[in-house]
Amino acid sequence: MSVSDSPRVGAPAWRSLSSALARPRLFACLDRGSTLTVIDAPPGFGKRTLVAGWLHQGGAPDHTIVWVPELPSSGDGDLTERVLEALTDHPTADVAADDSPFERVIGTIRDLGSPCLLVLACVSAQNSAQVLAATLLLLDRCPRLDAIVCLPGNSTDLAEVVIRGIDSTYVPASDLAFTVEETTTLLCKAGPERSDSECETVCRVLGGVPALVSAATAVARSRPQRLIDTRGLPTPALARLVRTYVENRIDELDDEHREFAYSVAAAHSVTADRAADLTGVADPDAALATLAAAGLVMDSPFHDPRTWRWPDAVRSCVLDISRREQPGRVDALLVELAREHRDAGKPAEASIYAVEAGDWDTAVTIVEESWARMVDSSFDVLVKVLRQIPDEELSDHPSVQAGRALFTQMLDEHSILHASLPTDPDELADLGKRPEAAQAVYVATVQSLTLRVSGEFGEAARLTLLLRPLVHSILEHRPDDLGPQLPLLRVQWAITLQLAGCLTESTTVFRRAYRGAYAANIAFVIQNAAGSSALNWAVTGDNPRAREWLRTESHAEPTEGRWGEMVKVGGRVASTLVRLDSLDLEHAARHLDELGIPRVSEELWGFVAYVRAYYNLATGNAYDGLTELHRLIESHHDLHDRGAFSRILLGAAEIDLHLALGNGNLARALAEEAPQSHPMLVVTNARVERFTGHPDVALKKLKRVPWTECGFPRAHLEALLVEASAHLDLDDEGAALRSWQRACTLAEALGNRRAFTTPADGLAQRFADLGGPPIPGGPVASVFTEPVTHVELSRRETDVLELLALGSTHADIAKKLFVSHNTIKTQLRSIYRKLGVHTRVEAIGRARDLRLLPVRRSL
Repeated sequence: MSVSDSPRVGAPAWRSLSSALARPRLFACLDRGSTLTVIDAPPGFGKRTLVAGWLHQGGAPDHTIVWVPELPSSGDGDLTERVLEALTDHPTADVAADDSPFERVIGTIRDLGSPCLLVLACVSAQNSAQVLAATLLLLDRCPRLDAIVCLPGNSTDLAEVVIRGIDSTYVPASDLAFTVEETTTLLCKAGPERSDSECETVCRVLGGVPALVSAATAVARSRPQRLIDTRGLPTPALARLVRTYVENRIDELDDEHREFAYSVAAAHSVTADRAADLTGVADPDAALATLAAAGLVMDSPFHDPRTWRWPDAVRSCVLDISRREQPGRVDALLVELAREHRDAGKPAEASIYAVEAGDWDTAVTIVEESWARMVDSSFDVLVKVLRQIPDEELSDHPSVQAGRALFTQMLDEHSILHASLPTDPDELADLGKRPEAAQAVYVATVQSLTLRVSGEFGEAARLTLLLRPLVHSILEHRPDDLGPQLPLLRVQWAITLQLAGCLTESTTVFRRAYRGAYAANIAFVIQNAAGSSALNWAVTGDNPRAREWLRTESHAEPTEGRWGEMVKVGGRVASTLVRLDSLDLEHAARHLDELGIPRVSEELWGFVAYVRAYYNLATGNAYDGLTELHRLIESHHDLHDRGAFSRILLGAAEIDLHLALGNGNLARALAEEAPQSHPMLVVTNARVERFTGHPDVALKKLKRVPWTECGFPRAHLEALLVEASAHLDLDDEGAALRSWQRACTLAEALGNRRAFTTPADGLAQRFADLGGPPIPGGPVASVFTEPVTHVELSRRETDVLELLALGSTHADIAKKLFVSHNTIKTQLRSIYRKLGVHTRVEAIGRARDLRLLPVRRSL
């Protein structure tokens, strides 16, 4: 926050104010210009800094500022005296010598000649009610007076303000707490850049308490290490500062309120009724207000019932002190809270209380019986619980052990990853009859997910497919062993297969995951399985089935929270593809806007990149599409290795984008580098051959695939159109017409008009002239233009060019190729003409651009 060289008259300035964080959202509250603004928060919440910073930033520009820095705790008469002192010191105020002090204050304010803003920057808890009452009297008598009163967070009664109908703004401590964004800004300014997740955890653990976040900033400035450890707890340096903060505030309490704090700390958040149950005190509201004024708990005055919340790190320190001062007391309360929340059907809260009490049996039991529900709605809590359960407590609980290895991301060194699964189906079926079968499933699932996360999709899919006979045997002989985790496991198996391109197998597993999740009412699995099933069908081009699953997804209960956006990606990509195929570009664009640019962590990034590329192709923006495609591949290169389905999807998209740009050589080079058997690549490869003048080669390549059985109806449709075009090029009108008729029939069944944008313009008219059917839905324009730039060199010209690139002279080339010098000159002239260049350097560069020579890689 900057403070001008000419600071605001009446507003104090100090060294640290210039480096304080500007807080626009709170400045907006002050900018309302209410007659009375009450900022109600304990010491350490930055009330004084907020108001001074706002004034120096230009707040209340037309007001004369009267700043009262501190009021003693004796009574409202002191307010008048302190205001008089502030007015006497003010350069524009003329204080009368007669009348009572109160009347002198009123007269002075009236005579200022401009509106006045009275700032009571520090009101003590003992006289906050009296000071507020005196302030209201001043406001009644002085119409041009506004006031900002900084109360100490002790829940002073503001009923009189409401009754009088005074225009007021109330800013509680919870509003003064730093947000995640503000915490991130402070930490990043303090030192080395920190991850968003670390900054978010710091804010959550410290409750956003300004004094604690400022302490974290000081640690970050002096120590580049992490502030939060792998368990999500403050590291020692930060923990020491938090402990000092808590001990100082505990010491300020009297014995009665200290005992109250030790017991009420058992609950993460507490109402007056809960505090009474835990402590038996007669006036829990007043006791909680005392803790709030001490800066230990944070009040949420607008909640019903009114709730006080502990910052995690503060509560942890108070629990430690409580255990030291009253051994066994607080742990007994934690066990009781765990039982109560479990009975109330709140497994997340119950498991946390059980872990804090060290009641491991209860914690493990809650996780096992509520696994699916916690993954769905309380995943962060589940991870926290799994991190804290000791290894020895899990020896008889393989499902929890596997879940911890997976969800806590402690995969590299976990012993569970070194177990191996039999590969023989009969051995796997036999294993499914034994008690250790479920553990084998969990182990293999964790192993496959580890491979998937590292980008080894082919191996991950191979391991996942091995599970089929094992799971079948378990369901036959020991059906209760997999329990509620099965739908969750299945959706993960299906995603692994999907990312490896095993779409048929993936769709089958998604369907089973959907049925199991529907029976168990696991909302996020229902939505994920339905949307992902739609995606698989949409990628293959079976739009009727894709639409069916999209309808199913639309009827699912919407998923919110952690999984909300994640589980919608598959359905959104499917919706975009279906709309694209029908050439409904407006709705396709809306779905793309919902998808946005895939994050680095998005596993379905390849599918999103694929649909974005083909949208750009369909809308005539091939160059932008190609640029974006290359950028997305680069940002996700770790997940774009061999075995990833993204290589098929984006390989096909890149070839088509180059073809649309007229880059025939590049399109052909990419087609030759790509796998030669997948239907999606075979059809793009054949299309390149046809557009570059090789219809016979195109037909030959199309014969590699049994199209009616391949499982990719869109590719089949496009293959029929390439076939029809190639037969026309070869003057075989009968074969061409048969392919065209089959294409039109298939297109109508699929609801696909986009496929007809892939042949050259004029093709539909030629078939109409031959008596063929029209394009279903009406004519469309081609996304490819002819002629496509394509340079072909003879074998001898290629030899000459390769030697030229090696730096050989004309004489050297003639000698090596056993021809005359004149022959080399003739061949070079032919090469230059074909490439459209005039020099050796230009020829080599152009040849590399067209992939006629290998691209030289920089070291």
